[in-house]
Amino acid sequence: MKKFTKYVLAEFGGKVITREEFEKACRRFGENTERAVNFMISYGYLVRILRGLYYVKTPEEFSMGKSVDTLKIISLGMNRLGVEWYFGLNTALRLNGVTHEFSPVIHVISDSIYRPKTIEINREDVKFIKLKKNLFGFGVVEKNSMKYSDLEKTLLDMVYLSRYRSTPEERIVATLIEYGKKARKKKLAEYLKRYPKSVERVVKNAGLV
Repeated sequence: MKKFTKYVLAEFGGKVITREEFEKACRRFGENTERAVNFMISYGYLVRILRGLYYVKTPEEFSMGKSVDTLKIISLGMNRLGVEWYFGLNTALRLNGVTHEFSPVIHVISDSIYRPKTIEINREDVKFIKLKKNLFGFGVVEKNSMKYSDLEKTLLDMVYLSRYRSTPEERIVATLIEYGKKARKKKLAEYLKRYPKSVERVVKNAGLV
């Protein structure tokens, strides 16, 4: 292992590093940044999260070939960026313990990051969805540096976003009925004040409020 690689793993292992920090380390060792990034990603030392943002494996994770939890990597990256964010939709349903069904896509909702297509992080498909700022600041559970919407907010986000996905209303109502049994009506009513009236109408049709 090159001195530069050893330094990066020792200094940043288990953390998220920015492009600027990586460039600074490259200058110290006389390395070409582009080549170093590509080398460390291809050999599994780095995991690209977003453009210019990488997770650095610990020496143990690399040498033992340990798999790193993708939700952990994304959480570290989003927290490092300092944006409003949380895991939502089907990912949040699983984290809330209301379903054990496997979802092939991890959903990350934020106030500033959007990607039209899924991207790959740590060999998993991830979808970044952007919401208006007024839909942040409530209904988010924080656990071990991870953030995810609680059940009530998850359901309301599903209704809200279904308008842009051309999802038939019957289908979204069926989803609300299936997962809304454990939802608290008082909390739903409080959260609904933040959403358009069209969301409230669908939730009422499902009998949740």
